[in-house]
Amino acid sequence: MSTTELRPNEEDLSRFEMRPQETRVKEEQRRSANYKPNIWSYDLIQSLTNEYNEALYELRAETLKNEIRPMFDQVTGIGKLEMIECINKLGLLGLFEKEINHALDDIECNMMSYDGFEKDIRAISLCFRLLRQHGRENSPDVFINFINENDNFRGSVSGNIEGVLELFEASHLALEGENILAKARALSYRKLKDNLPDMDDHLAKQISSTLELPLHWRVQWFEVREKIDAYAKEINNDPLLLELARHNFNKIQAMHQKELKELSMWWRNLGLMQNVSFTRDRLVESFLWSIGVAYEPHYSCLRKCLTKVVTFVLVIDDLYDVYDSPEELECFTRAIVRWDSEEIQHLPNCMKTCFWALYDTTNEIARDIKKENGHNGALPYLKKAWVDFCNSLLMESRWYNNGYTPSIGEYLRFARISSSGPLLSSTIFSFGREEVTGELINVQKEMENLVYHTSLIIRLCNDLGTSKAELERGDSPSSILCYMRDANVSEEIAREHIKNIIANTWMKINKEYIGQLPMLQVYAKLVTNMARVCHFIYNNGDGFGIQDHDTKKLVKCLLIEHLRM
Repeated sequence: MSTTELRPNEEDLSRFEMRPQETRVKEEQRRSANYKPNIWSYDLIQSLTNEYNEALYELRAETLKNEIRPMFDQVTGIGKLEMIECINKLGLLGLFEKEINHALDDIECNMMSYDGFEKDIRAISLCFRLLRQHGRENSPDVFINFINENDNFRGSVSGNIEGVLELFEASHLALEGENILAKARALSYRKLKDNLPDMDDHLAKQISSTLELPLHWRVQWFEVREKIDAYAKEINNDPLLLELARHNFNKIQAMHQKELKELSMWWRNLGLMQNVSFTRDRLVESFLWSIGVAYEPHYSCLRKCLTKVVTFVLVIDDLYDVYDSPEELECFTRAIVRWDSEEIQHLPNCMKTCFWALYDTTNEIARDIKKENGHNGALPYLKKAWVDFCNSLLMESRWYNNGYTPSIGEYLRFARISSSGPLLSSTIFSFGREEVTGELINVQKEMENLVYHTSLIIRLCNDLGTSKAELERGDSPSSILCYMRDANVSEEIAREHIKNIIANTWMKINKEYIGQLPMLQVYAKLVTNMARVCHFIYNNGDGFGIQDHDTKKLVKCLLIEHLRM
């Protein structure tokens, strides 16, 4: 299915347009999602404290970095690969970018000369994955000697479970058409699955987790604390790396806590939730989402702005999805399109409140961008992104109110936009250090396919996690229901089909990232991280709608509980 086929046109938008004679739905007829109240109180957030941003800890961290840097020259061959992987898992990549790039240059030039490298499935797989994760092009032909003409593993590969696991991880960096990696993924998946009953508990848990969600699809920072704790238990851990990892985590946590306190105060002063009762109040989860996209210290302003956008994505999505009447939504959408309050004069107070809160916050974000990077021109792009988002939600509302189930192709034309992927990407691009009015257009054009593919994954992950609950309360059709009716198949088959689309879309994302110009790779990584966040949020249900499962655990781990030194 091509990108062009999945773009809405004017005929699509007008097909289910409201007719003048249609009347407003009575208040008692409105739907409700019955979302649970927010579990993170203002007082709790404001009480968060962290001492690890003090100068004393900064000085110690700098000393540790200086002691670790020479280690890059001291390790050779496969040891260099393992050191990069260790630094990555411990969340320290940003502290050693220069050293890691030099190490990867050396690996690219000399890897085949490393002793025993060409026969080591684990080393080759790790090398392949690290190079591609850092946007470097390398051939999958290195795996040819490990798979025979009957599409089975050769020799001793089959018995090397750790090597097969690393091969499975590497296969998720494949591009479309790389058949050897497709075979490697299928073979390694089957081998790992079949051997699970014979593994010790620790390895079985690790492999089960990987089979459910591979490393390449995960948010690295969401798992960093778990990785630090695991590294501390390793017999041969490096005390300097371990201490620096703990310092770095606590320092970044302190920054995140400070930002969350500022955002909590902003959200409270905005007063939206005091006037709007139908929507999810999910500031903390929205901030967690922004951390997953850009956790690094230098993205502080971007994180805060993304959090504000995500909170409004939830509010506006709920407004269209579960609360208001068709006539009111048509009117609200016109107000967004014209960016004009005249259209909302006859709407209920809650909708007026939503419009003004969105209007003021979007203008505030544009001012923050100007203050951060000196850009004076982000507002038109942000407004257009909200217009596209609301138009797509409106079409989905029309489908619902007309009892219409679209084909999967028609559904995705709008659903990829209502996923909020293009809206959030516009916010990211607006923070580029190029002139907004000129270079932003070029960046958006260069990133168009990546935004499209990422948005598709956001939508499909959302559908996999929320479709059952939405179907029960009678919401608009999801991709699962659309495909069930298109292909006349069961829900189970439809869900597997959606999972296959996600896997194939990741290969397209890999193509857009690998070999990209360094300046564009910065944007590409942030945009791609949105897909990773959604894999986490919706992996076990609706992580936004239901707060007391994986999301709650992660909030406590990353934002509330300190890591002991």
